[in-house]
Amino acid sequence: MIRIGFMAGMLIAGVATNSVAATPAEIDARFKQALAEAGAGRPDSAIRSLRLLVTETAAPRIKLELARLLLRTGDNAGALALFRQVYLEKATPQKVRRNILPFIEQAELRVLRIRYGARIITDSNPSKVGEGGTVYFNGIPLEYQPPARKEVSYGIEPWFSAEKQNGYLTKLQLSARLFEDDDLRAGHLQLAVGKQITILPGLFVQANLDTGIARPNSYVLPTIESWKRFRLSDTAGAGLGGQAGYMFSREADVSGPFRRAYVFGDWTFQPNATVFGKLSAETLNSRNDYYSYVSTKVDFGINFSVADIQLTPQVSWKQTRFAEYSPFWGNRRRDATVRPEIALSAERLEWNGIRPEVSVFYEKRSSNVGIYDYDQFGGYVNLRKLF
Repeated sequence: MIRIGFMAGMLIAGVATNSVAATPAEIDARFKQALAEAGAGRPDSAIRSLRLLVTETAAPRIKLELARLLLRTGDNAGALALFRQVYLEKATPQKVRRNILPFIEQAELRVLRIRYGARIITDSNPSKVGEGGTVYFNGIPLEYQPPARKEVSYGIEPWFSAEKQNGYLTKLQLSARLFEDDDLRAGHLQLAVGKQITILPGLFVQANLDTGIARPNSYVLPTIESWKRFRLSDTAGAGLGGQAGYMFSREADVSGPFRRAYVFGDWTFQPNATVFGKLSAETLNSRNDYYSYVSTKVDFGINFSVADIQLTPQVSWKQTRFAEYSPFWGNRRRDATVRPEIALSAERLEWNGIRPEVSVFYEKRSSNVGIYDYDQFGGYVNLRKLF
């Protein structure tokens, strides 16, 4: 009896000892040991150790390291759940959240990355028409009235995108512009399937299907696109690409071969500041020269943060030359369009991964044919899902 009582006491004491929570020093030592196992090429052992630690402590660094190992070993869903859990914790600093987002996006891409949102739009001239007035033809004054009214309009643009990496990168994007005026309503669908060419690192080939539905003209534009990005340094990169296809338009005269070429680049000159730019040229050889054009476009901007405010001012300039000579105007139409824009968002204004973004723009087109001049001022609030 004495021996039985002694053994029972030892068992109870052992259980009590095991139930005592590990000290911070012990947890830190076991965490470092798990990291060493991962570094030595034993990720399975490291994952088992970290899973056990997660049940004993709520330390975010342990969850994040476990999530990174799960992502590296192919457990994308498990990694995604842990990354999201840490991101959504109220105590997680904004700096840590910024570092987590790329990992969330990488894990989502392997499972299924879904983004959605809605833009609340206001526009002073959504029809992009000029002022009415007097135009002259061979010295004869004629009264011109634009085909639509120039007036402030309000609308909403819901959008949705889905992406998946499974050998091929498949992307689907849907959006719709909804205004009270039927002539301003439009829908857009883009489907793309691409793949990186393994024998040439950085070279991508992609098949696109771009569809637009609007009054008075809808179109379908299938294209093949290829581009390559070059790494110039740890903080800078540049690339070039091209795209070719055929536009099928509801207005048969618009249909014709389409081509585009472009170069692009970016430079992160500060940890929180990146400049970016793109130069492109495109042409549409329509059945009717009235719609055929050659255009060049320059985009330039900078993205930077001040405190927790993200700012992205950018400007685009586009020149378009139309092929047809107009005996009415005595020249070939040439347009130049400039559009400055600024977008801002605040990291602290975020609810369950939904962050609002405000954008304001001004757009002006100048043409050697006066009736095509226009300007507009507008903006939108974009409620977008980050993950």
